[in-house]
Amino acid sequence: MPHLGQAGRVDEARALASRPGLSFVETSGGRIRMRRGGSTGELSVLMAADGPNVIEHYDRLIPPLEARVDWAVFEPPGTGASAPARGFDFTIDAFTQSCTEVLETVGPRTLVFPCYLGFVGQRIARSRPELVRGLVMPQTPSWSDMQRWADTVDPKRLLRTPVIGQLMLVLRRRDVAATWYRMSTSDPSFRAPFTEAANEAFAFGGCFCLASLMQGYQRGPAPPSTELPVPAAVVWGPRDRTHRQSDPAQSVRGAKVVTMAECGHSPELEDPERFVDWLLRWHRKR
Repeated sequence: MPHLGQAGRVDEARALASRPGLSFVETSGGRIRMRRGGSTGELSVLMAADGPNVIEHYDRLIPPLEARVDWAVFEPPGTGASAPARGFDFTIDAFTQSCTEVLETVGPRTLVFPCYLGFVGQRIARSRPELVRGLVMPQTPSWSDMQRWADTVDPKRLLRTPVIGQLMLVLRRRDVAATWYRMSTSDPSFRAPFTEAANEAFAFGGCFCLASLMQGYQRGPAPPSTELPVPAAVVWGPRDRTHRQSDPAQSVRGAKVVTMAECGHSPELEDPERFVDWLLRWHRKR
């Protein structure tokens, strides 16, 4: 069923030619597309793309990182050029295993894991704290707020219905992505470039397995409510209309909450210079 989230096979040659520094990493969850660069400076980060965002969306974030940060960005299974392995079930456990394998490839890092991936980052921080120097979770709500978010974006539960949800994404993935950006970005000026970047990935067969993701997550248990064993922060964009009912203060016990008032669902991509400045200050103060 997860493979119905793909409209066709990924053209890996085109996916690797999209930007410099791209490669594939083999994991239990499938072949993961990753881009690396930057300098061996004071901070090493691993960023995960939150579909329909893909590596191509990071073009504006990479320049402020380049001279100061050793960075890597990857697409989790079911996102962009990272086609899920057969049998990948889109549960938090499955994502945690695959993303841990990516982290093992690049070595200990500060993780920048947005939205649903924040729960994956929490799992990794608890199970492999020696690999996680810090955890930054842009737009990651509490578990209960995540359930309310799902009801907001999928009020008729069509995406969360097996087969029907997957077929919707196959037939209408470009429309779903465009609608998502209209709902979640802070300003209309982001909608066209964000949609174009998603369509660039769709053109080489890129994945957007949102239905499988939502179905997999609803089968998972709530995360522990105790503090994480690593420094943690939630970066919040209040202009995301899909999270109007979410309270970032309730997201993760003990995590610092940073509000980027002019941003929506992807604060690290909507205001990259400000995000990088904050990230470096936070790193130095820990």
